[in-house]
Amino acid sequence: MRNSDIASIDPFEALQETTRQHRARHGCGAYTYDDGSLPGVLAAAVGAKRIVEVGTALGYTACWLASATDTTIVDTVENDSEHVKLARAEIVRYGLDDRVSVHHGDAESVLAGFDESAYDVAFFDGFAPSLTVLALLRSRLRPGGMLIAANLTLSDTDAVRTELADASRWRTHSFGETAIAVKTAIAAKTAKPTPPI
Repeated sequence: MRNSDIASIDPFEALQETTRQHRARHGCGAYTYDDGSLPGVLAAAVGAKRIVEVGTALGYTACWLASATDTTIVDTVENDSEHVKLARAEIVRYGLDDRVSVHHGDAESVLAGFDESAYDVAFFDGFAPSLTVLALLRSRLRPGGMLIAANLTLSDTDAVRTELADASRWRTHSFGETAIAVKTAIAAKTAKPTPPI
């Protein structure tokens, strides 16, 4: 079996295509994360029970995230009312409406109402993360929780990259437009200087 054969296994592929067709018809910003399996597999790897997502579009990655375990709960935030309506319908179609809640509103306002330290995984897939949204997502993650931040190349995100590189707050790996960061519970220890011989 080739790697391309493995990559083609996507139970939500039809929803990704529906989202692409919607975007083409409406000229909106409903982009799906190209590799929806990545957030889903990462969430499954940590056995995520609660996940928060910013940037629902039509629900493609919300469905992937909900498939992490049989009981995973996803709170996903979308500001576009048409996308909220379409996402809710798609989530029902996939039978995940008992585990995925689509919250309508801007990320800052909606996230402020969510419990702190309650989520195992946070996935940002809006236009580009702001420091405010990043801080809200961090405070919603439990210690050791994972942030997956996409779209880091869509705007001037030097401040966000600097935040994610802060080893006292995160353990981060980035690739392309995405960073995977684990919220640290304690400050990172630095090596002591080697004494002269």
